[in-house]
Amino acid sequence: MKNVLRAIIFSLLLSLCAFAAFAADAPQIFKVAYNPQTGNILGFIALEKGYDAEENIKIELVPFSNSTDALNALQSGKVDVAVSFGTTAPLTFVTKDADFTIYGGYVSGGMPVYSRPDFEYKGMQSFVGHSVAVPRMYTPEIVWRGAMAKAGLDPNSQCTILEFKKPTEVLEAVKSGKVDVGIGTNSTYLQAVAAGLKIVTWTNDLDPMHVCCRPVSKTSLLADNPALVVSFLRAWIKAEHFLITNPEDCVPINANYLKLDETQARQMLLETNQVFESDPKTNGVRYMWKLLGDLNYAQTGGIDIEKHLNSALYEQALNSLAAENPNDKVYAMFKERYVKYNK
Repeated sequence: MKNVLRAIIFSLLLSLCAFAAFAADAPQIFKVAYNPQTGNILGFIALEKGYDAEENIKIELVPFSNSTDALNALQSGKVDVAVSFGTTAPLTFVTKDADFTIYGGYVSGGMPVYSRPDFEYKGMQSFVGHSVAVPRMYTPEIVWRGAMAKAGLDPNSQCTILEFKKPTEVLEAVKSGKVDVGIGTNSTYLQAVAAGLKIVTWTNDLDPMHVCCRPVSKTSLLADNPALVVSFLRAWIKAEHFLITNPEDCVPINANYLKLDETQARQMLLETNQVFESDPKTNGVRYMWKLLGDLNYAQTGGIDIEKHLNSALYEQALNSLAAENPNDKVYAMFKERYVKYNK
């Protein structure tokens, strides 16, 4: 009987050891907040190509329809990172004591300014005297306001501005004739075109320096688990590499996750002014921070923005991939780009 008991105990111990080993090797879930209308092509590729699994993490996509809800979820710990909610929103949260850090990149530019067909655009002066719908606390709003200021114009006194919480509400305001112009986001681009609206310009053209969606997390995540963040960034960088080298192969991936046909998915991914880059572009974020303060859009005084920027983990992730692929010209280009964007 004692021998049987010993055998049972020994068997249980072996099972526990095996479970512990499995648990130690199990991928860690990384919850990624994104806007399902804007998309998250780098996240989609990382999932589809298994780059997250290669890095022993499991990306779990969590949809949010607006920046405020996504960043509140981030602040409360319901998600690990928010990736497609601009720079204006997370930086504004920072001015309100949110301990967030930006440490990667996603999109620069590609936000349309659209109008009804009879609106004639000949530069920033064209907006004077017109009604303009803006998505409150979204990056394109700040880009447009900044471009107006640089042109010596005051949008608050020279335009009738209507603020909306969601980009879809901006679109509806233009479609219904409630306003003349909408400062849009890429999430409403296809709908604007389908509605017969005119794309009069893009945020890249209004301000080539601006950056938009950045991966942002609570600073404590980066401090407590930098290895996890590096694993996520390695998967993120691999995804950009695949997008650059196999753009057509990314169209059906985009179509699948966004529930679009391939023509729409290609238009959204490859035929707008969007620039997809995994690099944090901290110089661009610093520029947006200064713009927020200069426009008195947010109270940036007394806050050290450097405490909310981290490019070191991205550099670590990139250097490790470049070392593993010494003859890869794309990773070499990424390293050169990193110096330009962050030093």
